[in-house]
Amino acid sequence: MPKIGGIMLSLKQYIIEGNPLARLHKHAQEGRHYAVLSAHRPEGEATPEQNKIRHNELKDKLTSLGYAHKEVEGHYEGDKEKSIMVHARGTGDEHGKQLLHHVKELGSHYNQDSIFHHDTKSAKLHGTNTTGFVGKDKTKPVGQTRYNKPDSPYQTETKPKSDKPLKKGRTSKGSARFTTASKFGG
Repeated sequence: MPKIGGIMLSLKQYIIEGNPLARLHKHAQEGRHYAVLSAHRPEGEATPEQNKIRHNELKDKLTSLGYAHKEVEGHYEGDKEKSIMVHARGTGDEHGKQLLHHVKELGSHYNQDSIFHHDTKSAKLHGTNTTGFVGKDKTKPVGQTRYNKPDSPYQTETKPKSDKPLKKGRTSKGSARFTTASKFGG
């Protein structure tokens, strides 16, 4: 049987663990919340090197808090930014509240306009500063998660786990996308 991180998995579990969208579906079905946030600031506020340092610092902070996370590419207000998808440490609303508390604090620390939080039923943007859209401590419902809808202006892309060349006869989907069915701006 295949192993991931030294843990023996069934074939079904192995397939789910290797497919980021399948994992996201599985977590939603189990009642596990997730969030997406970034430490990046636009050109003029931070250099590319500063953004790289901020991004790595954010990953380290999330790891120290005990969260599983994955690097993703976020699309927000027409721009791309390096973002991080963070899964709650367990299932249920209590773990979701802990996740939301931590990512809101981190979003504020990194001067982000907002963080994205999905509670397995619906998605919301939570404002984390006074100058950006949504507004400090305000919440904007943005709908439900949709999968592989690449035309949405508010989307997150997950990358394949490996850059290894594909075996003969195999094809790659390149990257998988999930979006929010937005009630504003698209």
